[in-house]
Amino acid sequence: MEASGPPLRLGLTLSGGASLGAFEAGAAAALVLAVRHLDGQEGQEASIDAIGGASAGALVALASAHALLEGVDPVELLHETWVEGVTLSMLRSGDSRALLSFDALREGLPDVLTSVAEEAGRAEPQRRPIALHVQLTGLRGLTYPIRGLRRDSPVTATSYADWGRFELEPEGGIEQLIEPEGRSPLDFALASAASPGGFAPQLLDRRADAENYRSRGIENFPESGRLWYTDGGMLGSQPIGRVIAAARGLHDPDEDATRVQILIDPRSEEGSAAESWSDPDAEPSWQSGASRALAILSEQSLFDDLRRVEKDNSRIEWAERLAETLAPCLDSDAERGLRDFVSQVEDERGEMRSDEPSRDDERKPPAEETETRALLHRAICEIGGLVGKDRVAIDVISPFLLADEEHPDVGSLLAGEFMGDFGGFLSRELRESDFALGYECTLAWLRDGLPGCGVEDEPARRVVDFVESRRLHDPEQVGSGDTELADLSLADRFQLVRLGFHAVRVLAAGALDVRSRIPDPLGRAISRARERVPRAGG
Repeated sequence: MEASGPPLRLGLTLSGGASLGAFEAGAAAALVLAVRHLDGQEGQEASIDAIGGASAGALVALASAHALLEGVDPVELLHETWVEGVTLSMLRSGDSRALLSFDALREGLPDVLTSVAEEAGRAEPQRRPIALHVQLTGLRGLTYPIRGLRRDSPVTATSYADWGRFELEPEGGIEQLIEPEGRSPLDFALASAASPGGFAPQLLDRRADAENYRSRGIENFPESGRLWYTDGGMLGSQPIGRVIAAARGLHDPDEDATRVQILIDPRSEEGSAAESWSDPDAEPSWQSGASRALAILSEQSLFDDLRRVEKDNSRIEWAERLAETLAPCLDSDAERGLRDFVSQVEDERGEMRSDEPSRDDERKPPAEETETRALLHRAICEIGGLVGKDRVAIDVISPFLLADEEHPDVGSLLAGEFMGDFGGFLSRELRESDFALGYECTLAWLRDGLPGCGVEDEPARRVVDFVESRRLHDPEQVGSGDTELADLSLADRFQLVRLGFHAVRVLAAGALDVRSRIPDPLGRAISRARERVPRAGG
């Protein structure tokens, strides 16, 4: 079948959300299914070039990339891993270091990935590699020199935001996810998901990245080459910009393609709905204030990322228009000056820290035959930080897509967002509900989103019909939105009781550990006094 339009190149970002990863898993499963059917059955070349995430989103990103590159059924795989597999019993730690542990998940996930592929069969895998980006929060802190007032004495700044980037190959097998031990994509995803609310920090081996760290100007990379990490969603819940950059590293710059970045986000509270936070008479408690403050961190991160991409898109357009306008007014002397300027800026930019990968063609100095307009455009882009960037359309798959007269409060659709988004780990029914909700939200997006991406109406309709036919559950039958702790079964609540007893054990062990690290003031005083008293016969 002939292609019906230019290639569709998607990037996918998945935000943090603890047990709401079940929502993201359902949404991602439907999207992967749609892209595969569009590319393989409808003659419309389509691929997901980059997938990135933080916290729970990093784990969903890993499984989604595996489904694409191995031809595994994404619905079966993501349902098995996020609905059937991730339970509170499985996550509960067996020692006193933390409430929860990834040990059982780390040990069992490879078998799950393999068994699903064997039982559900395989489809044609995606033939393009996938850039996987995992957002991390480092506990050590890495220092960078920042040019200040005195250029010979730079200011030192410390960053705790870190990440891992991987390029996963088609049919690379499960080995490319779990090897090498200590620095595999799976290790990075688990470190990103290690929420400090329940998990101990995770250690990663960064020795292979040492030169990359130093090239970015980091001054205190540890000799051991190993760093401890916690939840990546704390500092970068939606790493949209970096996922776009990761995808750009795999793009053919000359390809005429439609590029779209999709964010899957279980957010469900509109700012306008939080009226109590503007009511002078509704005095908040300490607990409600703390809960609200933590909840808005990811929302602010999302806003900042979306605004940054929107501004880049506008600046790219303005740079093109300015170059087009001024180029006819420049003579040969200006052309030589522009070429020298671009070369100088390129050299200086190479000395500065860069967080984003760059293509080889971005680092090349301008050729002698480069026309004046191209030189002017390159100079403007160098100044504006736009070199190598393309306009990227952004869209969001979230519960807001289902907002209507029947569900004006979309927050009531999610089932697992109580207990700081950990509630879904208590009950399979809650995870089932959120998985079905995520799947339904992607279906809603596909109906308008595919035509918006340039897919013709008939192929788009057939894709929607196919994805709808693979739906595991009618969301009306499994919907458990707006669930509270009191609504859970006795068996599910008993899990929480067991976790509470374990929490006491962990806290007690932690208190003993702290005491062992603090010197005894009385003991020190006695020791000093003994040293001052002369010994007999002295």
